[in-house]
Amino acid sequence: MSELVNCILDALPEILVKIMKIDKELVKSLIESGKLRVAPTPDPRLGDYGVSLHFLLKGIERDKWVELGNELSRELYAATRDKCWVERVDFVNGYLNFTLNYFNMLGKLVDLLVKGEVSKELMNVGRGIKVIVEHTSANPVHPLHIGSGRNSVIGDTYARLLRKLGFSVETRFYVNDLGRQVAILAYGVKIVESKSISRPEGIKPDHWYGVIYALTNILIELSRLREEIKGKLSELVDLCEKTCNNILSEEATGNIPRDIAFTICGISLKRNLKLETLKQAKSLYIKLKQLKKMSSNSEVSTLLSVLEDLRTRVKEYYEYVKAERALSANFPEVYNALRTEVRNHLEAEKEISKLMSQAEKEDPETLQFFRRICEDVLNGFKQTLESIGINFNAFDFESSSEVLSEAHNVVSDLLKTNYAKVIEGGAVEVDLNAASRDHDYIRNLFHPDQAGRFVVRRRDGTTLYITRDIAYTLYKFRKLGAEKVYNVIAVEQSREQRQLKAVLYILGYLKEAENLHHFSYEMVHLKGMRMSGRRGVYYTIDEMLIDNKLSILKKLMEKEKTQNIEELIQVADKIAIANTRAVLISVDPGKVLVFDPEKAGEIEYGVIVEYAFVRAQGIIRNLWGLEFLDNSTEVCNKILELAKSIRETELSVEEKKIVESLAMFNSVLSKSYIEMKPNKILEYAVNLALDFNRFYEKYPIISERDESKRNIRVLITVLTMLALSELMDIMGFPKLRRM
Repeated sequence: MSELVNCILDALPEILVKIMKIDKELVKSLIESGKLRVAPTPDPRLGDYGVSLHFLLKGIERDKWVELGNELSRELYAATRDKCWVERVDFVNGYLNFTLNYFNMLGKLVDLLVKGEVSKELMNVGRGIKVIVEHTSANPVHPLHIGSGRNSVIGDTYARLLRKLGFSVETRFYVNDLGRQVAILAYGVKIVESKSISRPEGIKPDHWYGVIYALTNILIELSRLREEIKGKLSELVDLCEKTCNNILSEEATGNIPRDIAFTICGISLKRNLKLETLKQAKSLYIKLKQLKKMSSNSEVSTLLSVLEDLRTRVKEYYEYVKAERALSANFPEVYNALRTEVRNHLEAEKEISKLMSQAEKEDPETLQFFRRICEDVLNGFKQTLESIGINFNAFDFESSSEVLSEAHNVVSDLLKTNYAKVIEGGAVEVDLNAASRDHDYIRNLFHPDQAGRFVVRRRDGTTLYITRDIAYTLYKFRKLGAEKVYNVIAVEQSREQRQLKAVLYILGYLKEAENLHHFSYEMVHLKGMRMSGRRGVYYTIDEMLIDNKLSILKKLMEKEKTQNIEELIQVADKIAIANTRAVLISVDPGKVLVFDPEKAGEIEYGVIVEYAFVRAQGIIRNLWGLEFLDNSTEVCNKILELAKSIRETELSVEEKKIVESLAMFNSVLSKSYIEMKPNKILEYAVNLALDFNRFYEKYPIISERDESKRNIRVLITVLTMLALSELMDIMGFPKLRRM
């Protein structure tokens, strides 16, 4: 559905309610169901678009239709004339027909896109207001995968859009260098470096540290799970022994079938045969699940509960074993070094907790060690992000004195309010339930849920991540001078982001609370893979780029057999960037992005946009001998001269569609900004590119003999090229000259 159709559709409910006295919700439901819709007319003489009102006019006498229809036409014309480029609205036999003024649209488009008024109009939205967009902020323990990559591209695209809208934008990466994950990595790095093992050449630092982090985690988790499985097996055997005794003494209730009774007794008799017990436990679980459907026996329920716990742990254990095999085969030195030291999970956890405590208490040596590791990983991040056109104004560290000192100030300030108190052992808790009773703002933040309570300082005096996040938010507003802050953070953190706003409000930062925006996005689900940094299982952005590049290069080599291979590689590089970025913003941020790595090269949104842009440049090159990317001003001057000689000519359906689409350029960008949906920009760009490609393939442009038609088509070509150029800037697509 085109943006102009949406524009007309948006005007309908209010007018129909006003004139026909219809319930507004009914009108909206009719639009949503498609019963009330705007569609092209069967004959251009009737207008460009029509709306059937027959089912709304059923209860109205026929002789009153014209009067009612004329009133609707007048109101709709007034409502859509300026916004939707409507020249006339007519009521004919139960239809409202809309005629659009395409030549007025073209004239306005020349002003907007060629004379540069689009920039002036858009820049008025932001008016230089300072905005900070915090995005990516992935834990520096493994390479950026497709999930964190979605965050990066959404954040970068939105920041680019804000700049286009006249905001003064800074992008920041918040480095969580005090968290448990970094402490686990630091523990593993200490062991590996003590064995004089260093990063091999050819492997990026983030990938290297990702291996150490995963293997350290795997060995700790395997130790923990072995102990838990052992405990659950003992619990199961004891329970089976008790149940078996009851069965044998005929005290059991619920009539447990003989074959199940034998299995239960068999488990109790094989107490020391752990592997055999596991096999029998699996068999017993299946039998008891079936029996549970027919029986409410309490002993069956208890056994099933223990078996389900055991089953969960065994499943998790084998997932870690699988990951251990894969990583140990590829990195035997690292694995052997860690395996000799990480033998008991309790001892490992003790060392990790010690490192965390030292870091949080600002021990200089520990902080320096953490910072060195994190900066190594961040160097890997930067290489990845720069390869897809993403840079940051700054990397802000959680361990910085600005954040840590402000975090302690936050705790002190909260204790001066009525909503924080020292609890057992010296920890400090914030009671948002009490705050929500006193403040509608906080109650509405969490409605319909309870606001809850949370700790901002531990017993030992150290602050928590949420406390430091509050401090960092104040730093962004007060020290960096932001008037608005957008945190691009996964939907799982929604509650924490609301807590953040609530604390700002409690502390008296009402304006800051209102201007802090959680740009929420859903995760990425990979087909055939369950990603886990803890197990070293992920699909990285580096891999995604390579897969895209290889797929594109293969297609280019099949198509362009005579072209220089180096040129093809350069083209493939740039298209891979466009395709990768396009995939990561292709879905509404509020919806899960489902992606199949095996089909990375089949999604070609970037290719479609690049191809249309290159085609338009080729037409201008052949017509005037100008390279748009080198001589954009001269191309614009040429088209301004051409526009003066344009005469009103009947446009084809394809030409009208492009003009309609171009006319909604500003509207699309504004809507994408307000709704925080960069996917709308991609959708718009792809549809515009497809419309232009269809137009190009159907009609001659330079070779058109009719001068009027040729001039119109050249004008449409240049306007499309200018619009695509702007959209590619926002989406971070490289601009190719040829493909």
